Amino acid sequence: MPDLLTASNKLVQSLKEELNAQSAMARQGEQVRQQLELSENNVCDLEKKICDLAESLSNARSEVKSLSAKLSASRAAEASVKNPGSTFKPGEMGHKSAPSEIVLTAQAKEDLYGDLTGLIVRGMKRGDSGNVFDCIQTGRNGTLHFKLALDNGEDPESYNDIQFTYRPQLDTDRDSDLIRMLPDYLVEEITFPRTQASKFYSRVIKSLTERLD
Repeated sequence: MPDLLTASNKLVQSLKEELNAQSAMARQGEQVRQQLELSENNVCDLEKKICDLAESLSNARSEVKSLSAKLSASRAAEASVKNPGSTFKPGEMGHKSAPSEIVLTAQAKEDLYGDLTGLIVRGMKRGDSGNVFDCIQTGRNGTLHFKLALDNGEDPESYNDIQFTYRPQLDTDRDSDLIRMLPDYLVEEITFPRTQASKFYSRVIKSLTERLD
């Protein structure tokens, strides 16, 4: 009988020790789970910060390109309005006449339009077949350099027949990211009627400003 009691006590003691060991393992497992959850939260926070930094960097690059384009356009406009002639005065070699009020007003309007829309018209060339506008459109997704050729059409009745020709000025190295992002019709030359110009421009704006997934 004493042997049976001793064996029973040993079994109870063994079960208690096993239970204590399992409880310790359970506590350790809970600690590991909490640490893993904390690590996952930290990873999510870091990924969000990386995405925010990448977006900020992209916006900064777009802003730099936009400012560079505006500076280039401003210099070109300044050069175009300067009068190469000179007015001589006694004791002076002469001076260049100041731009007219009409020119300054036109430039101010163009600057305002560029600030509001991000569209910069760098210049225009007249030809026998029409006018060619050198344009830069800026946006959060990049900067698009293109030329728009507008057919001649002085007759008001031919307004609906006048055509625009869009010619993108894309460089495969410089604009590789932009080329991948743009729809196919904006990476190749296209022609469309003048009546569709606003629709075309709205698609350009959408491509350069809409948030990418």
